[in-house]
Amino acid sequence: MTDDEVAQIGKALGDPNRLAIYTQIAQHDELFCGEMHAKHTISAATLSHHLKVLHDLGLITSRKEGLNVYYRVIPERFAGYIQYLIGIGSRN
Repeated sequence: MTDDEVAQIGKALGDPNRLAIYTQIAQHDELFCGEMHAKHTISAATLSHHLKVLHDLGLITSRKEGLNVYYRVIPERFAGYIQYLIGIGSRN
């Protein structure tokens, strides 16, 4: 993972709404977009934007089933981010 990728992920997860969305998805195997919208006081367009940011950074993936879109986290990507941060703390 590059310095730039780590910075972008940190910035993305630094947004309280985006962090809440990511956390909500991570607490489930998969989460339907409608379930997320029901739990957040943001517009559907704003939710969609946050999901796109998380998707573009490789933190989540999606699949479409009929008219529904389901999201799940990509644990390896988040683990890489955490490992990078741990590495910073252990540098001498």
